[in-house]
Amino acid sequence: MKIYGKFISLALPAILIVTTFSGCSNSKVLIKKDDTLMNEANNHYARDQFLEANEKYQKLVDEFPDSRHRKLSILGIADSLFKQNKFFEAALFYGRFKELYPMDYLAPKALFYQAMCHYNDTSTYDRNQSSAQKAVNIFNEFIKEYPDHLLKPYAEEKKAKMISLMRESEMSIIRFYHRTNRNQSAIMRISEFLEKNPYSKHIPEVLFILGDSYVHEQAYKKAAKAYMEIIEKYPNSMHYKLAIQMAKKLKLKN
Repeated sequence: MKIYGKFISLALPAILIVTTFSGCSNSKVLIKKDDTLMNEANNHYARDQFLEANEKYQKLVDEFPDSRHRKLSILGIADSLFKQNKFFEAALFYGRFKELYPMDYLAPKALFYQAMCHYNDTSTYDRNQSSAQKAVNIFNEFIKEYPDHLLKPYAEEKKAKMISLMRESEMSIIRFYHRTNRNQSAIMRISEFLEKNPYSKHIPEVLFILGDSYVHEQAYKKAAKAYMEIIEKYPNSMHYKLAIQMAKKLKLKN
């Protein structure tokens, strides 16, 4: 999976605040505990020790709720989980950051990577596509909220891939219903597919399956209508000649 690091770095800057008190012959340096934790977490992250980094960020958030590092620690937790491929958990923390700090300059990054978590958590086309749908929804939110952001083209690209994956998933279900003669289920799925994807490359195949399903249900007029749509609108389709043959057979039936 390609991470667009040249636009947004996942590595957080090490932050160490040092306060110096005078009054003795030698200066004493006092380092705050939350500063130390943040510095340790960042050092672990920079060394690709993401499990250790996550633990330090989490400790800072839990033990120092009023720390000025809390904001970056929440994002640090999300980033370190993302690096460990723990996408479900990472998405929760990216979402939490966006909810708590919607106007922060890092809010676009949090929203984009929240979508990327669901993108990376998707299954193949023959599995449940809930993660793909979540990714599409969040990419849409990103594109709408940040139309001029440098990551917008990548959000559009990833969104398109998720839509394609969901279409392939729907097609696998439709083909299965058709192959197993579950005609009513196929017809119902096809109606939903046509409504959601009127310009899909799969339309000729879907219409042919629809026609065949209606034939098996003895709904010949509806079947003829599906075949005629292929003939009229998709003359270059591989289903064109088959649709003509089936339309002629149905004409003989009538």
